[in-house]
Amino acid sequence: MKLHSLIAAVLLAAAASAGAVPVHQYASTLKGFSSEYVPDNASWNAIQVLGAPDTFQYGDHGTAWAPATQNSGQEWISVGFDTAVYANGATIRETYHNGFVYQIDAIDTLGNLHKVWSGVDTSTANVPFDFSVAWATTPYLMSGLKVYVNTNHSASWEEIDAIRLLGDTIAPAVPEPGSLALMGLGLGLAGFLRRRRAA
Repeated sequence: MKLHSLIAAVLLAAAASAGAVPVHQYASTLKGFSSEYVPDNASWNAIQVLGAPDTFQYGDHGTAWAPATQNSGQEWISVGFDTAVYANGATIRETYHNGFVYQIDAIDTLGNLHKVWSGVDTSTANVPFDFSVAWATTPYLMSGLKVYVNTNHSASWEEIDAIRLLGDTIAPAVPEPGSLALMGLGLGLAGFLRRRRAA
């Protein structure tokens, strides 16, 4: 067994022994938004970001959220999730004029905002795209996300179909003595195997 494979196995075993349970969930509640396009029905309303993706074609579709007007500058939408987690990532499903997300805040269980990502949205153009970002696992439980959108990104609308939060149910922690012992055993075995191969 290669050294890096053995170390990975040890780390996975340590995580399993700590009881970490990954949770990937789509938004279930709408907390707020800067604006929404409001035709005669619910098309393009903010509630369209809730639940699993349901916009499977790229383009201007009413099953995704769009701000009230085109080229209105910075807009945002805020959503909640059923299970609070120690968050470590998010996926924003973009379905029209992709590449417009510039910041994501995680919302803790007390309603406080924590900026977890900002930068350049590298979503592929002209297809429905799941823009995924990752960050160091938060040391506190998160129950929501706030996504910031630059509507000046294109000459038309920018639209989001769904928002997903990634995290764990167990807080990140320093490995317990048992986990450290398991890791030491794995590293010792790796060293033994390397010496044996060199002999």
